[in-house]
Amino acid sequence: MKLLLTLAIALAIQAASAAWLTDIKAAQAQAQRESKLILVKFTGSDWSPECIRLNNDVLSKPEFMSFASEYLVLLEIDFPRQKPMSPEVKRSNGQLADHYKVGGYPTVHVLDADGNSLGHTLYQPGGPKPFVEKIKSIAGNRLQPKTVAQAPPEPAEQPAEVPAEVPEVPAFNGAPTFAPKVYSNLELKGISGSGNARFALINNQTIGAGESAKVKLGDAVVNVKGLEIHNDSVVVSVDGTKERRELRLRQ
Repeated sequence: MKLLLTLAIALAIQAASAAWLTDIKAAQAQAQRESKLILVKFTGSDWSPECIRLNNDVLSKPEFMSFASEYLVLLEIDFPRQKPMSPEVKRSNGQLADHYKVGGYPTVHVLDADGNSLGHTLYQPGGPKPFVEKIKSIAGNRLQPKTVAQAPPEPAEQPAEVPAEVPEVPAFNGAPTFAPKVYSNLELKGISGSGNARFALINNQTIGAGESAKVKLGDAVVNVKGLEIHNDSVVVSVDGTKERRELRLRQ
């Protein structure tokens, strides 16, 4: 019973330390304090099959959680369809996706504490082990394991405690501070999924076949409907017209 209780406590501590943040400023501040890297997951959490598989097969497993609690600050940048999200968060997430050139979901970047990308990976089958090995290969010698500092010997007489000054959190200096990209044309930025479950990222909107979304072009907003989604191109209609427009991935 004691052993089971100890294991339960250890797992609870591990899960708490591997919690996913949603704000890059907070992630950077924590990474700087703890000398860790940031793992940022760009995801469509409630609609993308590969994002769901990544969570179920890799990110929720004890092997990954143990590795993450030791070396990483976890950051989720989500693009859901059902989960409510404020316009401010949507705008911020779109800016981050533009900055890191995200072409589909899921995309996982490894960042240093200043927000610089060291490399990225996509979902790959096989469970936590190959995923963790890929993160290690991206991070190289930047992974810093925890060290336990030895307490100095206590003096014979304890001096009166003086409140320690709390160090000021470093100024936010790593995440991109840029205006959102203004599109003048429809751009196909990525295609995720496979078979009949493909999704296209057009400007900053994700659209499935038969689905519509409002996409901003300059000062105007147009209604874009996905008609067909292929491996490297999509066919759409705009504002309910019968005209079919093909968008292709840039090489």
